[in-house]
Amino acid sequence: MGKRFLIKLSKLSLLIVISIIQVILLSCVVYAQQGSKPLSIQQYITKYKNYPQPKHTIIVNAIDYVNFGGTTLKKLDNLAGQKDVLAWEKEGGFVEWKVNIPESGLYNMAMLYYQLPGKGLGIELSVLIDGKLPFNEAQKITFPRIWKDVTGIRKDKRDNDLRPKTQEYPMWQEADFIDTEGFYNKPFSFYFEKGEHIIRFVSIREPFAIKYIKIYNKEEIPTYAEVSKNYTNLPATKNVLIKFQAERPYLKSDPILYPMYDRTDPATEPYHVSKIRLNTIGQWNWKYPGMWVSWKFEVPEDGLYKIVIKSRQNFQRGMSTHRKLYIDGKVPFKEAEDIEFPYSIRWYMKTVGNKDKPYLVYLTKGEHELKLEATLGELSPILTEVEEITVQLNNLFRKIIMITGRDPDLYRDYNLDEQIPDLTDTLNNLSKALLKQAQDFERYTGQKGGEAELLKRVAEQLRSMAREPDTIPARINNLRDSLSGLSSWLVYRKEQPLEIDYILIASPDSKIPSPTASLGTKIVNSIKAFLYSFVEDYTNVGEVYQGQRVIKVWVSGGRDQAQIIRDMINDSFTPSTNIKVNVSLVQAGLIEAILAGKGPDVVLAVSRGQPVNLAARGALVDLSKFKDFNEVKKRFNPTALVPYTYNGGVYALPVTQDFYMMFYRKDIFEELNIKPPQTWDEMYAVIAKLQRYNLEVGLPYQRIDALEAIDAGLGARNLFPTLLLQHGGSFYNKDKTRSLLDSPQAVAAFKQWTDFYTKYGLDLIYDFYNRFRTGEMPLGIAPYTTYNLLATAAPEIRNQWAMVPIPGVIKPNGELDRSTGASGTGCIILKKAKNKEACWEFLKWWTSDEVQTQFGKELEMLMGTAARYNTANVNAFQRLPWNKEEMKNLMEQWKYVKEIEEIPGSYYVTRSIDSAFSAVIYDGMNPRESLWRYTKDINDELERKRKELSVYK
Repeated sequence: MGKRFLIKLSKLSLLIVISIIQVILLSCVVYAQQGSKPLSIQQYITKYKNYPQPKHTIIVNAIDYVNFGGTTLKKLDNLAGQKDVLAWEKEGGFVEWKVNIPESGLYNMAMLYYQLPGKGLGIELSVLIDGKLPFNEAQKITFPRIWKDVTGIRKDKRDNDLRPKTQEYPMWQEADFIDTEGFYNKPFSFYFEKGEHIIRFVSIREPFAIKYIKIYNKEEIPTYAEVSKNYTNLPATKNVLIKFQAERPYLKSDPILYPMYDRTDPATEPYHVSKIRLNTIGQWNWKYPGMWVSWKFEVPEDGLYKIVIKSRQNFQRGMSTHRKLYIDGKVPFKEAEDIEFPYSIRWYMKTVGNKDKPYLVYLTKGEHELKLEATLGELSPILTEVEEITVQLNNLFRKIIMITGRDPDLYRDYNLDEQIPDLTDTLNNLSKALLKQAQDFERYTGQKGGEAELLKRVAEQLRSMAREPDTIPARINNLRDSLSGLSSWLVYRKEQPLEIDYILIASPDSKIPSPTASLGTKIVNSIKAFLYSFVEDYTNVGEVYQGQRVIKVWVSGGRDQAQIIRDMINDSFTPSTNIKVNVSLVQAGLIEAILAGKGPDVVLAVSRGQPVNLAARGALVDLSKFKDFNEVKKRFNPTALVPYTYNGGVYALPVTQDFYMMFYRKDIFEELNIKPPQTWDEMYAVIAKLQRYNLEVGLPYQRIDALEAIDAGLGARNLFPTLLLQHGGSFYNKDKTRSLLDSPQAVAAFKQWTDFYTKYGLDLIYDFYNRFRTGEMPLGIAPYTTYNLLATAAPEIRNQWAMVPIPGVIKPNGELDRSTGASGTGCIILKKAKNKEACWEFLKWWTSDEVQTQFGKELEMLMGTAARYNTANVNAFQRLPWNKEEMKNLMEQWKYVKEIEEIPGSYYVTRSIDSAFSAVIYDGMNPRESLWRYTKDINDELERKRKELSVYK
């Protein structure tokens, strides 16, 4: 009995010690959080809200800088009409200016800048005052470039409209420092004490020139009532109706704002029942705050005019979207800062003001410019507050799982209310704040429930947890789902899409035309569209040619991407080679098409395993036989052609290449005093430390079925190829006749791989994006294209994460070897192609530096950062819009990429490695025995394949 009591006492003591350690560790983390994190802009404004906003204006000439470093500066006597300017010619580095503030208070800041030739993205800066970030959002402030359509809408030979060519249109702009990435929809305010200060700009992305920095406070814009008092003696125009088509803008902030087409209503101008007519602008492309479009128009006489916009907002159901109106660069009255476009599935005429009593603007005879800018309007303070609540809730969630873990023991009392200071108060405060925002959101939308229901549900959940904190561990998954829901809600609510057909500048008494066609017209057009569907070919993109110097190219993906390729062919390939190309947008299986005799001559994107499988069956052209092949292959990473090499021939050129990078949360690593691991030994230490706080690490693993394995390739399905390469191993012997997965290097790599899951308990299947954004998984290895998703869909953690090379092993010579495999696609020429030389000319053109750069930039202009192109061409990759730090890290990792061979039967290697892995993880088999067993099966299958295909004789 006494012995049993002592055992129980020992267990109880151990639990108490563990709890005490957790409290101490958590307290340290909380202290670190409080001491090191800069305030958010909302917290910053709250802190200084009682300070004055002096009316002084201080101009700091850019050429009067006092210090700089890490960059190239040039003082120019004249640039585009401005004298004595500072050209910041290379991104990166910093510049400092000294400024004397005459009176303490809050000030806005603006700068007059000019975009210099770069990579086509917005100019990004960090701002430090006296060596410190004033608030978190000052880490990255974006200033837009200006773009212009330079060709107008064109037509192809099938009478379909083609998008105009867009180019940068550099000009001097004075712009305020604002938060274009978040929800704070006003110019930033910076607090300055009276006296001397040092302002530092740190360049993140893109070169530019500065004339001056202005520290001032914006004047209040007068209301319409105040402005209209001056209208009493002004002439009212009569019978003037000026119409300009929205799809033909003057200038725009983003190249993605290109003309769109709408065929839903015959009243859309211009319209065709079966041909593509680019007749609107906007839709989902015009959705982010700060994006703007401007138009030039001319009025025949001085006088007062109303503004009417034919628009449609059928994207944000039950909600309005917002635009700010500028006339000749100025907001004419306060109400023009927030023009509301309500939800409707139909086109409607939006009068600035209201239909019965429009807001009038006074225009002099001649040319004017009208600009509409996307804005959050009245939604801004709601979203700003919800984002702040989400960040606080994320931090609280992380503190909870540091104690309970991701899968808490439901029979253990964690005493969370004792271990986390002010837990119940924090939950109650967040609940009340969220409920208030839900109510404000309902008032804003004018309807109960709907999109505000999520906020109410989370508020009630937090209130319930505050009442019964003992239930929190059992509800941890629900809290995680709520966090994910709030983050997605914020991303979706930030979007402000709008579509515009045309804009009217009209006399106050002018009759406005109907925005929609009559029912009869719609019925007739629907019948015509049905009949035309039998004769129109929607698979071919652009012209269809006949003749000997014509090649047929298959493109997969979307029509917009195919249209970019079509335009590039028309602009540069065909004129320079006189080779005509028929481009087809297809999703059909290539093998089936080849067997049916309907295949193309060239395919632009085939999966990693296909070229060797097709080459082994005599279906592809050996590209290495072309005389200039050795010059062409210099465009790629030294091992990039390895997966496409078979029996001494090369049967594809790389098009895309994706490899692993390591992603980590800078804020969490700073709180826990952890540095990103450089070696696997350091990785083990980081895993152990993160697990001590119940945080996770994500390593890539993708299970594939038998059919998928045929095309998948070996390079980047999981971490095993990476570890094998770093151990100095290989998948096959020199003759590619047998697998070497039974070698000591392979066994060591396989054991290291399985140990991550058997000894360290890492998760196999996980949602890295969601766990990374909540902080549950602050470290992970993933393909570098994961950057695109995090950069566009996780605004609440902007500036708080980084992408760096993966860990490696230190070789005897002291080198840190970060070797890794890769994945990607290639382009091929089919053996049946009649004009193989023409096909080769096309592949050379397609994979060239200039064409891959142009395609990558146009793709990003078309679809935004989410579509950043992972080209395999090294020179083209370096010209894409990565910033200096990102490019440095990516190139550091890319030099260690070593592609894995593909041979007939290699699909069986992929499947067998996965089976051997599963045997260890799920059945507890010894790693060495499991790998040896499946290596024998692999070698049997490779032997069978060689006999079947009569290869390697």
